[in-house]
Amino acid sequence: MRQVPVQIATPDSSTNVTEEVRRLLRAAGVKDELPTPKERILACQRLVETGELDLAEYEATLAETARDFFHRAASKIIGIFDRRTQIIYVDPHTHDSRKLFVTYHEVTHSILGWQHIDLTQEDDKTLRPDCEELFEAEANYGAADILFQCERFESEARDYEVSLESTFHLADRYNSSRHAALRRFVERSNRPCALLVLTPTQREYSDGQKSYYVVYCIRSDSFIAEFGDELDLIFINPSHDIGKVLNNGQDGEAVLSDSRGFQRRCAVQVFYNSYKTFAMVYPRQTSRSRKIVRFTI
Repeated sequence: MRQVPVQIATPDSSTNVTEEVRRLLRAAGVKDELPTPKERILACQRLVETGELDLAEYEATLAETARDFFHRAASKIIGIFDRRTQIIYVDPHTHDSRKLFVTYHEVTHSILGWQHIDLTQEDDKTLRPDCEELFEAEANYGAADILFQCERFESEARDYEVSLESTFHLADRYNSSRHAALRRFVERSNRPCALLVLTPTQREYSDGQKSYYVVYCIRSDSFIAEFGDELDLIFINPSHDIGKVLNNGQDGEAVLSDSRGFQRRCAVQVFYNSYKTFAMVYPRQTSRSRKIVRFTI
């Protein structure tokens, strides 16, 4: 089974990260309010968010020994947590919903005591690449926990039918990006559903149809139990049921084989943002959810 990118994978330390986030939410007095009150989170952690990332100005304050590291990383930076000043710098050109996630990502770095390692030269004290990846995965996991208030999002999601409409409704409630809400909805769902994150390949067929590369796929535990590795794909071609839906550009259906060998009709809903194509796949529901959201996407 293909693995999701390490940056968004659930780290082995997830339980510890969630416990630290719960402490932060309690200390900030977050109870029944949505979205998560950013100002109280920052104040509780005694951090200041400038909302502006001036790389040139920030670089000037770095010690000479750190500048080589900074030059190599600067092209990828959209957020920085400066432990010296307790200031979070966020790139102002980042979309508002992602900017919030970046802020909480940096907050998570600050609340995880085991991550408090100062920047060093490239010597034996420098973080190993796999350790850096772990710290980033932990910060992403914690940012989502702050944004979605740990288990609150999935608890609320259980009241809604599985659909893009439900997910986008919840994204608005939690002030998250649709991408983050989709991932959370599927990953934590108690019902069978899957999310394919795709990008079109450069190959275009003579009839204008396209193939899609599967960047990653997230499946709920119940989807895996019912369908196994059915969507463990690298490419989706126009001949595939999901490929037909993607090329049609409208919601449709796909027939998938479940783990018992039965053919199951599944809904396929498609969503495009500025960066990726998303396909939400789930069996046609036989029972009604307590809350049903209906509106035009």
